[in-house]
Amino acid sequence: MLDFDINEIKHIFFNMEVMEGQWGLLFSGLWVTVKIAAVSIIFSTILGLLVAIVRIQNNSAYNLLLIAYLEFCRATPIVVALIVVYFGLPFLNITFSPFQSAVIVIVFVHTAYIGEAFRSGILAINKSQNEAAQSLGLNQIQTYQYILVPQAFRIVLPTLANQWTGIIKDTSICTILAITELLKAAQIIAAWKANPTPLVMSTLMYLLILIPLTIFTMRLEKNARIKK
Repeated sequence: MLDFDINEIKHIFFNMEVMEGQWGLLFSGLWVTVKIAAVSIIFSTILGLLVAIVRIQNNSAYNLLLIAYLEFCRATPIVVALIVVYFGLPFLNITFSPFQSAVIVIVFVHTAYIGEAFRSGILAINKSQNEAAQSLGLNQIQTYQYILVPQAFRIVLPTLANQWTGIIKDTSICTILAITELLKAAQIIAAWKANPTPLVMSTLMYLLILIPLTIFTMRLEKNARIKK
């Protein structure tokens, strides 16, 4: 039978003495994580919507390319993609900063999944909606802007929330780059202090981001149901 010593567990995992003078580095890493996540969420959502609209047009050539792109994202670990962009492309004289590399890779990967989510949402809308828009004289752009996209957004909101959460968690891949985001900062302190407490604190900080995002999306879902 395992004998747990609460004081020992506290000393190992919740040792606040270890964190003295280190909160600045940890919060600095948190801010970097928030910036990467915010930029990635905005661009991947916009580009995902565009990808969905292009796929719905049923252009064989475009669909073939986009399906290949989606399958590539599914088959390739995001860490591998980041290594190729940051360490591989410089051999072709294409160089990105660590921040740019992280955003490019995260957006590239999550745009594919968000695009599929939006496509499913748009296809789930009754075709009569599109026909009604045409009868009112709306062009294709106006139909998407005022009728299809708002409805699709409400339909796919739970999926979008999952993708946004995934984006925040995927910022941790930046630990392999010369950029001190939240996890990297925690690893630096943990290695220096020889104690895992900073890693536990970084986990709690991730929750500081994820819980408000979850509450925000739940409210959006509730408002969407009310407006139906």
